[in-house]
Amino acid sequence: MKPRIPPSERGAALLAVLAMVMLLAGFASLGLSRLRAATDRITDSEARSEAQILANSGTAAALGMIHLLKAQSHRNPKLMQAPIRIPLGEGQVELRFSDAGNCFNLNSLARQQQLSAGTGTQAQSRAADFARLLAATGIPQLEASTIAQATASRLSQTGMLWADASEWVTVPGVTAQHWQMAGALLCALPNREVSAMNVNSLRPEQAPLLASMGLGADEARRALANRPEEGWTSANQFWDQASSSGTPDTAGAEMVGTSSRWIELKLLARTPRAAAGRELLLDTMRQPARVATSRWLAVEESVQEERP
Repeated sequence: MKPRIPPSERGAALLAVLAMVMLLAGFASLGLSRLRAATDRITDSEARSEAQILANSGTAAALGMIHLLKAQSHRNPKLMQAPIRIPLGEGQVELRFSDAGNCFNLNSLARQQQLSAGTGTQAQSRAADFARLLAATGIPQLEASTIAQATASRLSQTGMLWADASEWVTVPGVTAQHWQMAGALLCALPNREVSAMNVNSLRPEQAPLLASMGLGADEARRALANRPEEGWTSANQFWDQASSSGTPDTAGAEMVGTSSRWIELKLLARTPRAAAGRELLLDTMRQPARVATSRWLAVEESVQEERP
């Protein structure tokens, strides 16, 4: 004969069973949520990988076309600035090129090692050139000279290349205001050479770069304002028009040209599931061009869709 269970105990047992069921249901729900989150993470990771693979394909296409694009835009730099969209499979890659050599390469201020006996060193900017640039941006002459000397000393002491122009603000005496005035004209290219500037793609606000080569500030602005519609055919033609005394005796003036070695590429790859952005510095000295530096971008940082 089964033992008789009092009604009160039967009620308590039922509540215990219900509590256990609710607890198990909670564990199951939590487990499903974690499984779903893990699955979503895997899906998102796969989608990002697809977009990055597409971006790599777009990079290869860009390296293959950059020399032809440079030749076509030799006297019309605007051709290079137009976005290029390439359909690849179910996705699309957008390429945007720009001149990355129209800047003062801070790394050129570093003391260079002797290349070999009797050959001297590669051309390098002098602190005086940098001081002229800073003065042309509105920084007082004495202050500009002090900052230029301090910058050259810092780079020579460390012997290391800067990776980004923003490292300039770590030099004693350089302030946020100095960066605001001159920062847009500076770069840190991956060598110690004077940047070979393309006078056909210089913008009016970049006139201080010409001042660093020995032109007066007014001469620099006037030269860019009077640039021929199709650009200068050679550096000699530019200097004949820009300077009454001929080519200035500066390292930068000797490197002026009508083509660009360093090209910046901003790339945006889109697939049906994701997008990936990439920013690259291309060295076009040799053919095919090579990637000098590269970094992945958050989509919001990367190339924007062309405005209508």
